[in-house]
Amino acid sequence: MQQFVFPAVLYQDSENRGYTIVFHDLNICTEGDSVEDAFLRAKDFLSVYCRCAMEYNGEIEPATRYVDVQTESQNIVLLVDAEVDDGKQDAKPTQRFTLDI
Repeated sequence: MQQFVFPAVLYQDSENRGYTIVFHDLNICTEGDSVEDAFLRAKDFLSVYCRCAMEYNGEIEPATRYVDVQTESQNIVLLVDAEVDDGKQDAKPTQRFTLDI
């Protein structure tokens, strides 16, 4: 099992109706109705992305350091992790939790 951690930038939409999380290193994004929902979707999306990348490419580029992303962004930067079973089994489902900001 491999673990990946990538910084992701959290953006609130201009009408305050939802949130978008962008993984600039991977050129992928997802969204949710709340911060918690967006984070859980990002976690699931990162897991699927890493699993597919490992299956087709065999490797994943290293993540940008959190400090470097934090200094460039005026938005909230989150660290999102994913555990990948190297394609042998499906990843475990994400557990719900509360994230206070």
